[in-house]
Amino acid sequence: MFQYSFSELANSIFETNTAPRLFTMTHYTQQDKPMLRSLHTHEDMAVFFFILSGAGTATIGTTTYTLDKGDIVLVNSGVLHNLEDAIDCEAVQLGIKNLYLKDLGRNHIIKDTVSPVVKSGRYYELVRSYILALLTLAPEGKSERIAHSATHIMEGLLYVLEDLILSHATQHQKQDYNLGLQIKEYIDEHYLENLKLSDMAAALHINSYYLSHVFKKMLGYSPIQYMTRRRIGEAQNLLLSTNLTVTEIAMRCGYNNSNYFQVVFNNIAGMPPGKYRKAWKKR
Repeated sequence: MFQYSFSELANSIFETNTAPRLFTMTHYTQQDKPMLRSLHTHEDMAVFFFILSGAGTATIGTTTYTLDKGDIVLVNSGVLHNLEDAIDCEAVQLGIKNLYLKDLGRNHIIKDTVSPVVKSGRYYELVRSYILALLTLAPEGKSERIAHSATHIMEGLLYVLEDLILSHATQHQKQDYNLGLQIKEYIDEHYLENLKLSDMAAALHINSYYLSHVFKKMLGYSPIQYMTRRRIGEAQNLLLSTNLTVTEIAMRCGYNNSNYFQVVFNNIAGMPPGKYRKAWKKR
């Protein structure tokens, strides 16, 4: 005989006096050929999507993700998505209403800054057991008692996933930091070229919006702002260490228009290039 004890219930993951409701449950199988929906949003519920087997793709926001067995997709209310693209697999989708997780907005199931695709990993069998329990209850979902039972199972699933989601967010932050360093290194190597945001995104094989978001979060500047500051920093070096004209320095620092260069320089340094050079020579 084995007897187990459980922790006291001290801290809820839900806001005080709120209770989420399991609103819908959809079971997709590999034999299903549903009518595909275009990108859409749910303004009044969050979505939990779990791949039981197989693989597929899903679009969330402006990004398309490849999904494998055990992947969990978490979609906040108001976010454009098309999960039906993933239906080359067995999957279950839950629609959750009145969700108020602490530190998140209404019907938000994950932070907006974190990737919506979470690997279940060692939690796969545990998540699967919750899903199978819900599938058992679903045919009787019109019964109020069954609906209550299903909602409580869904709440239990969210508690189980809390540590997984927190771990995922931490890992995502590390990945973002490493990506930010890659972006910085790329700009440092190419900032004197006619570099556009789309060029950086193509070279690093990532979405332009995501690239800009990650970089600004790390350094506080957009990639273009950082590139501009690198150019002006190089111009300052050339002003103080050479006798090149302002026009020649502008050309060396990636500006074909000397007047525009001087405007940018003045905005960042607080004075025109010629005045900057004279100010330093007086020291």
